[in-house]
Amino acid sequence: MRHRVGRLQDLPDGHGWLVEIEGLEIALFRRGERVHALDNVCPHRGAALAFGDVRGEVVYCPLHAWPFQLATGACPEFPEASVRTFPVHVGEGGDLEVEL
Repeated sequence: MRHRVGRLQDLPDGHGWLVEIEGLEIALFRRGERVHALDNVCPHRGAALAFGDVRGEVVYCPLHAWPFQLATGACPEFPEASVRTFPVHVGEGGDLEVEL
């Protein structure tokens, strides 16, 4: 099911944005015209990835700098700690929808 979470133009490029859908915290990241959605909770110590440092196509956890690939949620340093990703659709007029 798709959930409208905002508009593309409201999401700053290169920064995280936190949304909640059905009690689930999701971190959104815009890179140009692409938007990625990841589980917001870092599996290491529970930090909010939406407040992490985005460099290129990676977000670094704000507590201990664990890296997570925006497109896949993979953590190259600790593969067992990868986070879930969700499909994001950009509709006409720039509406953002996250699919759960």
